[in-house]
Amino acid sequence: MEQKEVIMCKPDWTYTYHIWILDSTEDWVHICGEPLTNRDKIIFSHEDNWPNLTCIESNHYATCYNPDNGSQLFLFKTEVPESTSVRACICSGRTLSKLECDHFVLQVRYLLLQQTLKRHWQENDAWLEGLHSLTSILELDELLHNIMHNALIAIPAVDRGFLMLYDPEIQRLVPKASIGMGPSIYDFKTELGEGIGGEVYRDGVGHTYNMEQGFAAISNIKPDNMKNLMAAMENTEGNTVLFSMAVPVSMKKEKLGVMIVHQINKNRKLTNDDLRWLQGFADQAAIAITNARLFSNLRETNEYLVKRNHIHEVFTKLSLKDSDLIMVAKTVEQMINLPVSLFDMTKNEWYPHYTPLSRRLKDTDLIKGWENRVNTLTVTINETSVHLYPIVNDGVPIGYFVVELRRSLRPLDTVVLEQGSALVALKMVNTYSMTDMYYKQCYEFFNELLQYREPNLLASKSRDFGLSPDKPLFVTVIQLSGKAQVVKKRETHQRMLISTLHKELGSLEYLLFGFHDKVTIIMNATTESQQDSLIQKLNKAVKLWTNKDTPLLMGGIGRLYPGLEHVVRSSKEANKSLAYLLSRGTPGIISYESIGINRLFLNQQTEDIEQFIQEVFAPLQSPKAKASDLELTLRTYIAANRSISDTAERLHIHQNTLYHRIRKIEEALAVDLNDSNVWLKLLLACHLSETY
Repeated sequence: MEQKEVIMCKPDWTYTYHIWILDSTEDWVHICGEPLTNRDKIIFSHEDNWPNLTCIESNHYATCYNPDNGSQLFLFKTEVPESTSVRACICSGRTLSKLECDHFVLQVRYLLLQQTLKRHWQENDAWLEGLHSLTSILELDELLHNIMHNALIAIPAVDRGFLMLYDPEIQRLVPKASIGMGPSIYDFKTELGEGIGGEVYRDGVGHTYNMEQGFAAISNIKPDNMKNLMAAMENTEGNTVLFSMAVPVSMKKEKLGVMIVHQINKNRKLTNDDLRWLQGFADQAAIAITNARLFSNLRETNEYLVKRNHIHEVFTKLSLKDSDLIMVAKTVEQMINLPVSLFDMTKNEWYPHYTPLSRRLKDTDLIKGWENRVNTLTVTINETSVHLYPIVNDGVPIGYFVVELRRSLRPLDTVVLEQGSALVALKMVNTYSMTDMYYKQCYEFFNELLQYREPNLLASKSRDFGLSPDKPLFVTVIQLSGKAQVVKKRETHQRMLISTLHKELGSLEYLLFGFHDKVTIIMNATTESQQDSLIQKLNKAVKLWTNKDTPLLMGGIGRLYPGLEHVVRSSKEANKSLAYLLSRGTPGIISYESIGINRLFLNQQTEDIEQFIQEVFAPLQSPKAKASDLELTLRTYIAANRSISDTAERLHIHQNTLYHRIRKIEEALAVDLNDSNVWLKLLLACHLSETY
């Protein structure tokens, strides 16, 4: 406390004086006066030198004169600044009169009152400064430091302190501001319940600790933390903590941290008022933290919106410039600063075509199992962690942005991918529209070929469509079969199939177009051997297409004919071949020649064929006939081309047994198997039963 002079009655000189108060540890603390000499300390430390307490009640103070040092000694109680005992002395050189004693005691009380008022003003100023800081400082670390500084001003009985906030990521209390502590305090990171701070944060209640309680509270601090705490206290003026106070920092029911202060110099007892003051500054800190979070969130939101708007402007400019897919992919890569490639599912192509990322993924079946996914996906392919961002058209994925994850994606990265995918989808749909227009023209030209009304005009048009009218040609029709499909999904699969066919056929002379669920191809081939070579390419494309998540492919191939006038004939044969596979439910492609005798039954109703088969084999399906395996015996006999030995061997029976069964078959069917007409009928029924 600031020293004050006590002016006595004599006007020409000032007496030396000293004042002590009794602190919370029952020790007398010197608070006013010149520094004590060693002799004075010895004299004033003897209890016998001080007046007796029995006189206090009657005179409000007790006093006596000490001739050893010429001092008048006083003892009294005061309620200001708090209820405590006061010792005072004045070096008068003589015994003071009662009037002088009354005046001196009054002066001491006045001095203590002045100091109390000054302390209250300091506390109020510190409190107001804290409130002012809440509205004038936006930097959280600086604001928390100011709040800690003001707390120490408002509570002069404490000498140092620090503020810790809870970090949910590491689940520790982390120091954020300190006054009077060494730099190692910022390495003092405690768990819940660890030390004074961890205990107060866990319980949510402020507390004052004396030296014994403080040692008990820090007994569970981990060695590394204890080392950091001791190092932070060693470089300060004192490292013996007499008292500690800690209060929680919280906003409503949310715990934010804890504020801790230490008393290292004997001063006065820490009171509940001090604890309330500290809690008030902790509440200021909570407001500051909440405001800082709100401001930070607002600033981040504003920055996010500004950057999002910039991203939108970039892709708008790309759209207006009609930039290609390669430029869009490069722009996305530049904006998120990660390797990015664009994969077109419908064409099975990468953009840009040759990048380290696309080369690593080029030979992988990237879309297998993901054709129907419209959500983002993070996977590892060829030991490369990638993020797949789908490009969707009417709920159907048509491509992916593939991002190599050298780090986690940020929110703005997702915005870039979102804007980029929208632009890519628009460009791809525009391309589809132009392609569909071309296919419509091809379809109309194909129908003109089927009608063949203006040969010269058709010959000229055929050249425009990539065909040579003077060379033989044949027609192939491929249909996407299987479970019912959504129109957009069917269109996507059809584009994927057409892309596969284009890549396989290369620069050959052909016309290819899609219409509904079919793909029609008219191809030039100078010889049948060349046609066989082209059919092999078609088979290869179909095998590449095979995937459990894609529709089944069934295709028919018409025969090779010279002249455009025979397109209609080859087309009919292709459709008949397709109908043959559809009736059997067999995937793949088949040429009209390969159908063989089944061509005779392509236009026959399935019900009629099944009825014919039933009529032939019905006598062999009675319980008695089944017991003798007559139908199996007949089918095996036909398959073995009527060889007795082969049939018996296949059935694992004796030849005599086989002869016996053949007689039973003739009896059941009422026929002679040696009759050629009968044999043809049975042979045909057996063949049809295996086919239909």
